[in-house]
Parts: sequence; C-alpha cells; structure tokens
Amino acid sequence: MNHPDVKRKWTLVLVGLAGLLLAALVAPALAQRRDKAAEDKAKADKAAEAKYRADLAAGKIAASQPTTSEDEMTARLLAARDKAKGALFPGNDPAFLVLPRPAERGTMAYDLLTPKVREMTEKALGYMAGKQEADGGFSDTQFSSNTGVTAFALLAFMSEGSRPRVGKYGKVVDRGMEFLLKNVQTSGVIAGKGSNPLGPGYENAFSTLALLYAYGDMPTHPEVRDVIARSIQAIARSQKLDGGWRYDFSREGHSDMSVTANVLWVLRTAKKAGFTVSADAVAKGVSYVEKCAMPDGTFRYRTFGIYAEPSLGGTGVIALCNNGSLSHPLVNPARDRIAYDYNRYSIEDLKARRYFVFGAFYASLAMYMCGDYYDTTPGKQRGFVPWFQKASQVLAAMQRKDGEFWDEYDNTVYTTAMSLIVLQSPLGYLPIFER
Repeated sequence: MNHPDVKRKWTLVLVGLAGLLLAALVAPALAQRRDKAAEDKAKADKAAEAKYRADLAAGKIAASQPTTSEDEMTARLLAARDKAKGALFPGNDPAFLVLPRPAERGTMAYDLLTPKVREMTEKALGYMAGKQEADGGFSDTQFSSNTGVTAFALLAFMSEGSRPRVGKYGKVVDRGMEFLLKNVQTSGVIAGKGSNPLGPGYENAFSTLALLYAYGDMPTHPEVRDVIARSIQAIARSQKLDGGWRYDFSREGHSDMSVTANVLWVLRTAKKAGFTVSADAVAKGVSYVEKCAMPDGTFRYRTFGIYAEPSLGGTGVIALCNNGSLSHPLVNPARDRIAYDYNRYSIEDLKARRYFVFGAFYASLAMYMCGDYYDTTPGKQRGFVPWFQKASQVLAAMQRKDGEFWDEYDNTVYTTAMSLIVLQSPLGYLPIFER
C-alpha cells in the first residue's frame, strides 16, 4: 500500500469523490440563484411593459409609431432597459463609447425636413455641385483651390447620402477626394496652394476627416491609409507645449480653442478607424479645452483674455463629448448656453451675428448629441429639435436666390457647405452626428 502509484491512485479517487460531494451541495444554490435572476428579469420586463403601455395611453408616445408588431414591442422593451443602463465603456478606452439604443422609433427627421427645408437643401446642393473646379477641388472668395473648403464640400455631399462614385453626387465626391490626395505635402500635411496664410491647420484637419469618412469606400485608392497615417503623425508632431493646436505646424506659440477641438475630433475618428493615436496627446488637448471654458457655458478662443465667442460653444461640447466625457461638468452649461442663445435672440439678431454659419455648424453637432429633447418643460423645451427649427429659420433668411449662404467676407462655398451639413443633420448620415 505504500507504493507511490497506489497512493496516487487513491488520492485521485478521494479528490473525485470530494468534487462530486461539493457539486451536490452547490448545485441547489446555483439553481436557486438562476431562478432568482430569471424572476428579477421577468419583473423588470413586466414593469417596462407596464410603463410603455401607460405612456402610450397617456399620449407620451407618438401615435404615429407602429404598435401592432410584437417584435417591435419586444425591441422597444429591450431598448428601454438598455437606455436605463446608460452609456457603456467596453474597456478603458473612452474612444469606443457604446451608447444605448434609442427607446423608440422617432419621426424627427420626417418632421424637421419640411418641404421648405428640402427646397433650401436642393438649391444649395445644386449651387455647390456647380462650383467644383476642373481639378476636383473647390475655391472660395478668400481661399483659392483650398483643401479645407473642398473637404467641407465633400462632407456636405456625403450628408446627402452620396459616397465616392455612389449616389447622386458620387462623381463629385470621388473627384474631390482625388483632389485631396493630390495635395499631400512631403510633411504629411494635406494642404494646397490656397491654404490659409496663417497655416494649414484647418485645411489638414478637415481634409483628414473627409478621407476618414470615405476610407472604406475608396478601394481604388489604396494610398488613402498611408495619407491618413502621415497626417496624424504631422498632427502629433505639431502639438504645442500648452497642449493644444494652432494654424501652424509648430510646437512653439499659443494654441487656440477652435483648431484644438477639430484636431481632437479627427484623432478620435482616426482611433476608431484603427489608427494609432496617443492617449496622452488627447488628454493634453482636452485639458487645454477645459482651460478655455467660462463659468457661463461659453469658451474663450484662447486661454488668455476674458472675451468668449458664442460660436465656440459647440466646439467645446464636441471636444469633450467626442472623447468619451459625456458626463463632463462643462458639457451641460455649454449645451444650455447654446439653447439659451437660440431661444433669446431673434432671427435677425442671429443672422447678423459674426460667423453665424460657423457657429451653427458646431452647434448642430453639440445639440444633436444631447437628444431631440433634453428638457421637455412646456414653453421651455430644449434639445436638438427646437434648436434646429430656429437655426433653419435663420438659414432661410440668409439664403440667396442661387442657393448659396455667405459670411461677412462674402465667402459662399464653405459657408454653403456648412449650412448644408446643418440642414441635413436630421438624417444623421455623417458619423459626426452621434448619440
């Protein structure tokens, strides 16, 4: 009995018997736990269904929503439960934020895209298409053969639903993308001869963004990935010591709020597309945006000075939200300030505001993120829907007979492109509109 093999054999037997005994003792407890979980789930589903039916009876859910399909009822109940859980972060990377599904199918786009808005949009799209030049690029009064203006034009056409070589304006988009690819400098910066004299910071940011959004639809241009990667590297090399970015591609000097917000937007998009982006660079950029914030929800153009531009409110929100900080304490004041401005000021007041179209473009992104209505108080409703209704009225008052929109320097191409993105924002076709 002292033979090692015999001892090992009896040891295995005893361990097996112990395992069986433990399983017999634990199995009832596990079964009880499973039953309890199933019971809790059934109660939660029943409560969600009761609330849904009560809301439907009370008229809180639009009567136009289909209610006959059991599959749709189930989907809505699951969506309501997901929404109650809030946003999810799979892992530690806030760039891959997962938002809950919408609780019900809405008619927001149908309601907001009135015949008047559609007419404005068609005229503006026709004007833009006629402005494309022989080389595929777009120019403006101040910016000849400019990659930034071209990028905005392409984003406007993609907002309509067109893609490179696909859709009503597919050829326009494809030729525009080729123009961007032909204007890549040896440094990796995407900028042509008509760049801003202060530096091509804007041009590069929006050109990179346009290429990222068309990245999967350009199989005939395998060089796109390398172009985007080189642009990101150029951005990384030019981050200034204060944490932000400016027009010029140099580490020295002071940053500004606008370029920094746009660069952060590009970096997050690039990261989601699989490109390498420094988390430290993003954190420093967000810190710079925080330093530009004012207590009333506005943002300064730079960290120094006391004056805040109304048009920068939306850039502040997207800089923070697009990096996963949906609960950042600066988001709600900035969101509320945008809503307050559009509620308080008349159409003529807003129309006369400096850089109105510029501000409306960023505000559309910020308000879209906050939902159709984040405040349903009667007479004081706030959210994307009331904001869009006012913004589209201002744009209607601004649009000229050929369909174009303008700024104080009589630029009409980039302004029309920005206006088109705003007017088509209820469709949500561009990835920049996220919830």
